[in-house]
Amino acid sequence: MQFFAFFGMIFVIMQYLQLVRGDSALVAAVSVLPMTAGLMPAARFAPKVAAAVGARACCVAGLVLITAGMVVLSRIGQDSPYWLLLAGLYPLGLGMGLAMTPATTAITDSLPPALQGVGSAVNDLSRELGGALGIAVLGSLLSATYRNHLALPAAVPSALVEKARSSLGVAAHLGEPAASHARTAFVDGMHVAFLGGAVATAVAAVAVALLLRTGRPAPVTEAEAAHAADGADGAAAFDGN
Repeated sequence: MQFFAFFGMIFVIMQYLQLVRGDSALVAAVSVLPMTAGLMPAARFAPKVAAAVGARACCVAGLVLITAGMVVLSRIGQDSPYWLLLAGLYPLGLGMGLAMTPATTAITDSLPPALQGVGSAVNDLSRELGGALGIAVLGSLLSATYRNHLALPAAVPSALVEKARSSLGVAAHLGEPAASHARTAFVDGMHVAFLGGAVATAVAAVAVALLLRTGRPAPVTEAEAAHAADGADGAAAFDGN
């Protein structure tokens, strides 16, 4: 759910910065760097925090911060000041750093040493799957809301209306008034997408609070270890292909 929200947010916010605010690709990339100012220190100190308060509390706190950041980002408009974007990105980065490290540790620590490769593979798969689903689901929320909210003047030819409904990128090249109406509809869709991401991480926080348990892993037999190793080798070969 972390990567669901994170990748979905990146997919949407970069379009907003370039197509709505008119930033260049370089400026748009630099604009999201403050997120790393929260992510990297938080990831570095997350093990100490988890050791002090427990992995469950650390993960829940991180997911709550991600949720708060997504809610703040959902309030951004066409002419919002940069500090509002910063106010959403920084806590989101903090939350990612706090939740990611103990979540990874919880996966690996739940297994005996013979199965650590399996735990690592599951961890990588969860990130990739979450990122792919985040782009697909939040992108779909954005696209559907954009099309539903795009209302162009009657004077605009129907052929141009259909082109404008396909994406903001197309509408931006059609000139006014199509471009301005499209930007407004895109911001509406962005709000829905970010709130969808916030709901996902909020549900994840509740699930972690209720379900995450820590303890010593059960011993594994030699046969189970060999079977797991064969499965990990096959997964690695598949991923490489």
